[in-house]
Amino acid sequence: MDASLSADVLPTPDQKWSGVTFSDASPRPRIFTFAAGLLVIVHDATLASSPGSLAVQVDGHTVPAPVTALRLTEGSLSLQIIMARRSAVLRAPGADESFLVEVFRDSTMDFAGYADRASGSGNVIDFGAFVGGLPLGMQASLLYALVGACTNIFKIEPGHQLVREALRLASSNAPDRSAGPSAQALSATADPHSVWAVPGSHPAGSWYLLTARSTRRIAAPVAGVFVLDEPLRPSETTLLLPPGRPGHHAPKPLLLRAGPASLPRLLESVPGREAAERALAAALARRVAAEPGNSKLKQLLRDRRLLAPLVPAQVLDNPARPVGAALEIAVSDGEGGVFIGGWMRDPFHMVTGGLALRDPLTGLRQEVPKAITKWHARPDLAERLSKTLHGTADSNPGFLAHLPDLERLTGGPVAQWGLDLQLRSGEAISLGAPPSLLPPVSARDLVLRAVHPAALRHDLLDDCIIPAVARLQRGVLAPIGAPDVVQIGDPPRKPRVNVIIPLYKNLRFLRFQIAAFAQDASFRADASLLFVLDSPEQRAELEHLLRGLYGIYDLPATMVVMPVNAGYASANNAGVLASDPSAKAVLLLNSDVIPCAPGWLRAMLRSLERDDRTCAVGPKLLFEDGSVQHAGLFFAREGAQGDWLNGHYGKGMPRRFPSVERAGEVPGVTGASLLVRRDAFDAAGGLCADYVVGDYEDSDLCLRLRALGGTIRYAPEAELYHFERQSIVGHGGYARTLACAHNRRIHHLRWDTAISALMNQFSGDGAQRPKR
Repeated sequence: MDASLSADVLPTPDQKWSGVTFSDASPRPRIFTFAAGLLVIVHDATLASSPGSLAVQVDGHTVPAPVTALRLTEGSLSLQIIMARRSAVLRAPGADESFLVEVFRDSTMDFAGYADRASGSGNVIDFGAFVGGLPLGMQASLLYALVGACTNIFKIEPGHQLVREALRLASSNAPDRSAGPSAQALSATADPHSVWAVPGSHPAGSWYLLTARSTRRIAAPVAGVFVLDEPLRPSETTLLLPPGRPGHHAPKPLLLRAGPASLPRLLESVPGREAAERALAAALARRVAAEPGNSKLKQLLRDRRLLAPLVPAQVLDNPARPVGAALEIAVSDGEGGVFIGGWMRDPFHMVTGGLALRDPLTGLRQEVPKAITKWHARPDLAERLSKTLHGTADSNPGFLAHLPDLERLTGGPVAQWGLDLQLRSGEAISLGAPPSLLPPVSARDLVLRAVHPAALRHDLLDDCIIPAVARLQRGVLAPIGAPDVVQIGDPPRKPRVNVIIPLYKNLRFLRFQIAAFAQDASFRADASLLFVLDSPEQRAELEHLLRGLYGIYDLPATMVVMPVNAGYASANNAGVLASDPSAKAVLLLNSDVIPCAPGWLRAMLRSLERDDRTCAVGPKLLFEDGSVQHAGLFFAREGAQGDWLNGHYGKGMPRRFPSVERAGEVPGVTGASLLVRRDAFDAAGGLCADYVVGDYEDSDLCLRLRALGGTIRYAPEAELYHFERQSIVGHGGYARTLACAHNRRIHHLRWDTAISALMNQFSGDGAQRPKR
């Protein structure tokens, strides 16, 4: 390693060299050497040749790029600082090595001199002492030049000698810890992040953080605030270097002053600090927007937003006013977007410029593009709006929009959105929405309630509801962990089929179902029974019930308890995963399905095993009065060009009607009782969890099985009662939302072409059997 030493240049002060005269009155040029062969050359800029291309030679060898120069001027004093690396031309080091340094401008020598590495040579001047003799303005400018060159041009490692010298130079003129310019800690957060306030103006340019360990650029402060993402060491000086302005001396370094945070902690309430809190939040939001990958910073901003005081939702709903509006829903979709919905009454067209969302905490504002705003009817408000003093001039007062990337601009989710309506007069009306950061399942159900069913259109689904629900549904499913598995009784060895029965809330059919299974000798011989509880709060109740029924019927069962309610598809998939892998088949069975007589399961297995192409089988399902509910599933359009709907062959027909007594291939079968080969189920990826709660997953599975080359059969000799929809009717996320319409639409968009081709092979009037 080179010693941090320097030597006077030669020749003597009165010697002329290439037309340049060095006099005793002139500052004598200096050459400083540092580790890794780094040279810092300082000489009188007034004596230099006219500007031109700069070259540095060491012992006659040209130093390769980078070579950089800087001119510093204060009063009559003007210095040129040249930095270069001699490493590429350095001879093998010797004990008393010295080397000749020559500086050229356009091939004309400016000056030359010897630098001596010997520690005992005469006129050795310490770098810090040399620069310490310069005016303070020059010292600061030189500091910035050294740091910038080291960091950006020469890419030297943290802790380099020159960095340490620069820090020592800065520290010698830095404010002490009790007075002078400093950056004040605003927020004491979890290590390593901390938030700081920067005094004065905040010019654009490169900001540096300087310690004895490293020198690095940092993001410029926003609104007087910057975030430091490395821990501070109380025992060392830490400086912040703001950029200089052209024509001005570099500003003084700022000491990062540790100590108590001047902003309250998240759960503290300090009067008069709202403005500072908003400034901090705005700075964090802009920093996160610039660094979307900084997860720790995102969490810091999210915490401040979540714990900031909420305000009551603000609605303009005075019937005597000539304008009215409400932002009823503004929720994060969990993946960077926001879904909004509400209404506006504006009979005199006072509002201009569309809608604008506003984050009350940071003040960030975003126009809602007119192209994505969907206006629709509001039958639920029709009577109320008709009674306003000025009436309403619009038959579609409701609005929806999904802004998929809004949170990228706000630096993360906003806790509570506001809505600004700009009036033609120039004034604005500000409204407030309910809280926008909700659990994914709650936000999903709100989105699915945002439109009255009578006003639903395909464009509302396709452009607003489906994209938002897709993201929220992924959020619902993402945290699902492994279920708990409880075995009641000894499970059967090597079963032929695993029977998977999902349970949600409704347990009243369980006694009858198990009683029917227990009286069926073939079921006992062939089946492994698994109940998947999708309402985990009922765990104790279900376990008590199953253990009691096991004591009565001696029928083993496995209880699979989901960690959270995740819907029909996830519950069935978890049950299959927890089931005996040796079984060749899986039966998906609803909890409201009761066998009519023993032997039904073996009849379905015979149909499944009749040939290698058959991959799924469905039974005859009956209503409570004995009429047919299902004799195979088909697809029919809702109108000439409408979406495909699921229909059931033979629905409402007598139990022994000829067409429903005939076995054969069908387009699909219902998931209420669906027997499928285990290998085919796994190849298809199980049930698709895109559908909300439970609807259309069964036909989706059938279509994927067909896409893999399988066929699906109907087995009428297997008969079961189906107390239709009793297993789903109590689910608030389904019964009181647009979940069915949502599921039907995504099913149609996904399978339209395949269904059209399939139904050309079948008659779909609900009574006829397949053409083939």
